[in-house]
Amino acid sequence: MKKISTLLIAIACVAITANATVTVNVRTSTGDAPYLYVWDGAGTALNGAWPGTQMDEAQTYVTVDGLVWLTQTFEEDAINIIFNDGGIDGEEPFVKTEDIRGVTGTAFYTFDPEEGDYEDVTSTYITDTGFDINTLPNTVVYVEGKEFAYFIAPLSWTKCNVWAWNGTTGTNFTTSGAWPGDPITLIGNTTDGNPVYQWIGPDIVEGDSPTGIIFNNGTTQTADLEYVAGGVYNLAGKLLYTVPAGGGDTPIPGDVNGDGVVTAADITALYDWLLNTDSTNIVNGDQTGDGIITAADITAVYSILLEDN
Repeated sequence: MKKISTLLIAIACVAITANATVTVNVRTSTGDAPYLYVWDGAGTALNGAWPGTQMDEAQTYVTVDGLVWLTQTFEEDAINIIFNDGGIDGEEPFVKTEDIRGVTGTAFYTFDPEEGDYEDVTSTYITDTGFDINTLPNTVVYVEGKEFAYFIAPLSWTKCNVWAWNGTTGTNFTTSGAWPGDPITLIGNTTDGNPVYQWIGPDIVEGDSPTGIIFNNGTTQTADLEYVAGGVYNLAGKLLYTVPAGGGDTPIPGDVNGDGVVTAADITALYDWLLNTDSTNIVNGDQTGDGIITAADITAVYSILLEDN
């Protein structure tokens, strides 16, 4: 029965991932249809080679305030985009925006094809319903004396890296010092099933904390985000919550599934992850502290079980 349940969960996750879409809506200051260049985390162009494809003036969306927007939808979890004027016969110079990274869901922008300026006005049209902290696993805790942050990843992610830096001092806060940064720890799932990753960085140094942070899976990444100690972020680059000092309890060593005791069920949860990438029952899977879940974590839990018996 458990295998059937696991299979159903996996199928559901795949179905949700496959249906993920990003919808880009834009209005220009001149009324001209802009060109839209789009690429994914692997660098693959999704809307034609540079400068992309001019948006179709026949494809529009009207918001409740009566404004007409050019719109285009992509079957992706997240995309990166540039609005531009198409150049002259496709050649330089182009009037374009900077890279707009990590676009998810439905987004609204205004763009000036004469100056290259743009504004993200999504919040005007997408109601922010707030964030329910009860959706987070109980392993989202305050980490005393360390730089730390959390990331709620899309269902399709099976790993996550972090890149953190201080733009003033030039300090890089990753151990590797090389892109895509350091792998970080899967610590559980939201109540909706999204994997939650934890980054614990170096000791806090007064006057030299990160100013920026990026989460990525090696291909897809967030935009350059403003770092907030204890921040909980998502792929859209939104700071959803900040863990308060002293919040949460330290997980019990060996307690992978979060039921408060260390049993064979914790071993089973790790096997489900390693064999099926099923994190349904994982709350604290990284028992060795190396940032990933491997057979070494199973060995660690076995050792605790043997000591207890």
